[in-house]
Amino acid sequence: MLTQEQIDDWVETVSYYNRETKEKTPTDMVKEFSKVTQQKGTPYLYAALIQEEFDEWRSEYLRNTKEPQLKELADLVYVVYGYANAVGYNLDEAVKRVHDNNLGRCIQPDGSIKRREDGKIEKNKAYPKVYLGDLI
Repeated sequence: MLTQEQIDDWVETVSYYNRETKEKTPTDMVKEFSKVTQQKGTPYLYAALIQEEFDEWRSEYLRNTKEPQLKELADLVYVVYGYANAVGYNLDEAVKRVHDNNLGRCIQPDGSIKRREDGKIEKNKAYPKVYLGDLI
């Protein structure tokens, strides 16, 4: 059972993030969940949850549902962020860096964007790979 102090703490946290100056990141939300529920998420727990949520998403995908697919995708992202938080990864920064790197790597030396037959963009092999070592 939560104490009044914990509830007040949670309300203060929610009020802080509802300010116009800062929106919650997925990492913020996962940390808030852990704080409110007092759940110590372990890498093992989150690895199992990732598989569970992936299976639930895949089931909805195969049934070609729309809203349930979106819900399961959100759950999947949430538990992936939970895993990253449990092992101490800064996934928000990693995703930003991967995004920036992907944009850079999609441009070939001649300025073109090349695609495979299936539509996937071919990466410029000369473009440096993203560095995430400092986030571990």
